[in-house]
Amino acid sequence: MQALLLAALLAAADGDPVGPHHVGCNVTEMSGVHIHARLTIAVHGKPVVVPANVGLVSIAGTPVCLYWLHTHDETGLIHVEAPYGSYTLGDFFAVWDRPLSRTQLGPYRGRVSVSVNGVPFKGPPQTVPLVDGETIALTLE
Repeated sequence: MQALLLAALLAAADGDPVGPHHVGCNVTEMSGVHIHARLTIAVHGKPVVVPANVGLVSIAGTPVCLYWLHTHDETGLIHVEAPYGSYTLGDFFAVWDRPLSRTQLGPYRGRVSVSVNGVPFKGPPQTVPLVDGETIALTLE
């Protein structure tokens, strides 16, 4: 099965704080909060790649800052490396510059369901807390 790709679109990102919890962007990674949560996405039964370098802001190919929530590769591992705070999946999607709601996942529309470590999450997908070691699965039907 071929995976879909939701490209990392950060052309509009300028390093300003984004998301419900005002995720910042710094020249180096922060170390006050260090969390890794895995995100898997499926759209109409097909896996979706979470791209590398979500949260990396560069100008003319030169990195200028790294958002506190970011990816390094295409494994779906979300790195939270922040000076303080707790963050949600909505914060990550704000850094990614992609919409997320009960009816939209990036450019796709339909019913979005969420599970955390295999257990259904009842709230809106954007409110899922990012917790170390957890796996978050988003499915759009």
